[in-house]
Amino acid sequence: MAKPAQAYSDIALVRQAPGWGSIPVASSNGDGSFTVTNAGISKFIDKWAPTGGVKVITGDFNGNGRTDIALVRQAPGWGSIPVAFSEGDGSFTVTNAGISNFIDKWAPTGGVKVITGDFNADGRTDIALVRQAPGWGSIPVAFSNGDGSFTVTNAGISNFINQWAPTGGVQVITGDFNGNGRTDIALVRQAPGWGSIPVAFSNGDGSFTVTNVGISKFIDKWAPTGGVKVLTGDFNGNGRTDIALVRQAPGWGSIPVAFSEGDGSFTVTNVGISKFINQWAPTGGVKVLTGDFNGNGRTDIALVRQAPGWGSIPVAFSEGDGSFTVTNAGISNFINQWAPAGGVKVITGNFNCDNRTDIALVRQAPGWGSIPVAFSEGDGSFTVTNAGISNFINQWAPAGGVKVITSDFGVH
Repeated sequence: MAKPAQAYSDIALVRQAPGWGSIPVASSNGDGSFTVTNAGISKFIDKWAPTGGVKVITGDFNGNGRTDIALVRQAPGWGSIPVAFSEGDGSFTVTNAGISNFIDKWAPTGGVKVITGDFNADGRTDIALVRQAPGWGSIPVAFSNGDGSFTVTNAGISNFINQWAPTGGVQVITGDFNGNGRTDIALVRQAPGWGSIPVAFSNGDGSFTVTNVGISKFIDKWAPTGGVKVLTGDFNGNGRTDIALVRQAPGWGSIPVAFSEGDGSFTVTNVGISKFINQWAPTGGVKVLTGDFNGNGRTDIALVRQAPGWGSIPVAFSEGDGSFTVTNAGISNFINQWAPAGGVKVITGNFNCDNRTDIALVRQAPGWGSIPVAFSEGDGSFTVTNAGISNFINQWAPAGGVKVITSDFGVH
């Protein structure tokens, strides 16, 4: 689900190990500094989050524009979904409403993938279960009611679940492939044998309309290639989710893009892109990031190397037609010193509310006391800050079992 325009990205820490009773939140001030809160949150953190088989998910479960946190257990023993609703001041209000078969029976089933999205376009985040093992013929969806409770559906969906999703090498991806505001589900196979992309378009009531249109070389030849990473984004800015392939192994010199036509079919391009793919992307320690680095509404691709040897961030700006304009501007200590440090997690967000994607580094190992942020200037260059942030980095982030979450918790 799209974030509201002009929303600051914040950083939260959720610990899935015993010992904490709060959720530290670092609220971005827009200048590289952060305001830290650490409000207590009853059983949510000290009891439920550390439970075995629990998956932490985020979304706007009540539609108020602030990110909330939910816990889905994929092991027997629970019958509810705890939700921590953000109050916008660093505190959370917790609910734990029962949810029939969704949690106690379906979520713990082998091969189930938990996905989130707005499947009925009401502005609230919902939860769906896609099983990638034989035995199911439906997609359970838990529609958020906004108060911590969920309405569950479990509509049948032909071959999509009982035949295609369990196939070896299939990656489940989500997006709005027809631009109607509802989250859809697609299957991309990264193994030989397919020549199409099945798409399950959400009808808004828990049912899905399935298409399975052929897509030339994109699936049967390029996607199964070794070292290929599947990316999603809106590469032409038309409001529909597209799919791109970035190879992080030698041998390619282009980025194939499958532009969604909105009806289950895709138009494929495969334009050359200089050193970005054939030299930089395959380099050891490179992490591929997506975001809108110039704020024009199209998804771009950036490379951050977390190993010594680079001093820049290559960015491929999407031109909207399958081609990309590449920059490779130097960026001081951010890449050549800080990004390669042990325990560093690279995160993206809009930390200064200018609608351009920025990059931050959160170290989950002892030794730092700050969060370096690279603010995108929109032309491939970045302005770097490295402001101190009390206990958030030097004490809490390195704690065992901590999950780093980036989103807008509304603490502004």
